[in-house]
Amino acid sequence: MKQWIVMAMCIGLFSGCSMSFNYNFWSQKAPATPSPVVTEVKIALPSTILMYDLDITDRPYTSLGEVNVSVTKLNPWGDDPKQSDAEAKLKEEAAKKGADALIYVRYTKVGVSYNRWSGIEGKAQAVKFTRY
Repeated sequence: MKQWIVMAMCIGLFSGCSMSFNYNFWSQKAPATPSPVVTEVKIALPSTILMYDLDITDRPYTSLGEVNVSVTKLNPWGDDPKQSDAEAKLKEEAAKKGADALIYVRYTKVGVSYNRWSGIEGKAQAVKFTRY
């Protein structure tokens, strides 16, 4: 008699737990992606971007905004990030904005945190020259 009661309780307990799958998900086609519109944009190469610690006084420019990058080491093994790594990332981000130069370039070493072992943060102001 106990066995029947235990079996009835198990059937009642596990019969309410059913999984349902959306089988239509696997048969659907991906939506068609529209073809991109290409416009001509002049982008400076990262190697041609000038870097200055202070302001530029001999050439007029317009500010494109601040550029912030972070180069981190995520574990205790390996080499520490170098200032040249942060400089390269700053130049890449400035090139994405279409900048000709970076002014007020600053580097800060960052210490151990919950998501990094060490690192370097770089900050600068991206500018575009108005006259060459």
